[in-house]
Amino acid sequence: MEQPSAIIKNTEDHLKIYILILNEVLGKKPIFHSYLNFCKLVGEDTMNYPDFEFWYYRFYRLYRGELDDCDQIINPVRKTIMDMPVSLMYKITENLDTVERTYLRSMNKCLKDIVDCHPPSFDVIETSTDNKSLNWKLNNKSFSCGLNDYGSCSLKILDSTIIRNECYFKKGMEYLSPVLKMPNLKVNHLTLNIMNGCTYLNDLLPIPFHAKTMNPGELESIDFSNYDIGYTATREDVLEFYETEQFKQANRVESNIYLYEIDLIKFSHLKTFKFRLNFRELVDFQMIRDMISTFENFESCELKSINNRDGFDMRTVAEDLGAEIPFGPLKTITHRYQTPKSKNHLEFKIEEEESSCLIKIVKVR
Repeated sequence: MEQPSAIIKNTEDHLKIYILILNEVLGKKPIFHSYLNFCKLVGEDTMNYPDFEFWYYRFYRLYRGELDDCDQIINPVRKTIMDMPVSLMYKITENLDTVERTYLRSMNKCLKDIVDCHPPSFDVIETSTDNKSLNWKLNNKSFSCGLNDYGSCSLKILDSTIIRNECYFKKGMEYLSPVLKMPNLKVNHLTLNIMNGCTYLNDLLPIPFHAKTMNPGELESIDFSNYDIGYTATREDVLEFYETEQFKQANRVESNIYLYEIDLIKFSHLKTFKFRLNFRELVDFQMIRDMISTFENFESCELKSINNRDGFDMRTVAEDLGAEIPFGPLKTITHRYQTPKSKNHLEFKIEEEESSCLIKIVKVR
């Protein structure tokens, strides 16, 4: 309870007001109903509710014959949210959504420990960055931090906008990093979109973020198709990517990385994949066919190559696979290959586009 305001101590009618409050106490009505009745008699502006509460309970103690320690009443020890029972705080946080709990845990260690009792589960985490902004989405709530017209950064958190004279990327990561650090984090759909020319590429995830705790199949897909790394990634980069836990756990992978036939040995766990073929060297399509036919989890794939060299066109690919090629102009060639020692077969659909050759392979059971 707060100390009563000056309006009660200085008013000429204070004695009448005290009597009215005492009458409410003697009427043994709930305090809120007593306050409403009091306001009907003297007006809503005469006394606010905290002041009424102070005098109501002071008279109530006197009526019960209790000692009136005025100092303790006027200056009570303030209660905070941390004075609530842990079980009640757990129940409250249980009814918050994952995004609300994420920011509640940043307030203090006690709240953080209680929030962390609820395993964080996001359906969607989307992150994109370029040289002017960092944007992220947690489920259906969007956040951003980017450069404004005045050279400072604008941080948009839910319905509020905060202006800071700081690096937009550093400020944005102060809010995004704690989300990715949450213990036992579960994400159904994770998207990282790094725009070309972004100088903060290496700092996007400055904290450990691995798929090692995932069970096989929990990482559904990896998609690098919107980021043209085909020309920028070195062979060492590609081989390192194939050895990551994320790639080994994924079911589906789509990328602009150029694929060599020998790389397919790393793909046996995938259900589907889309890659570019290395067009700078001759491609052994029979080797690709024979390797894919041994993949137990395989469902389909798309392999695409730039058709800018002699010997790499639709007919050449079909001949290499042993397909029958009809006479005359063709847009598509379809070929079926019986998988050895199996009732399954692979269906090849070879399409020639304006500047590329597209090979679609599907396992037919």
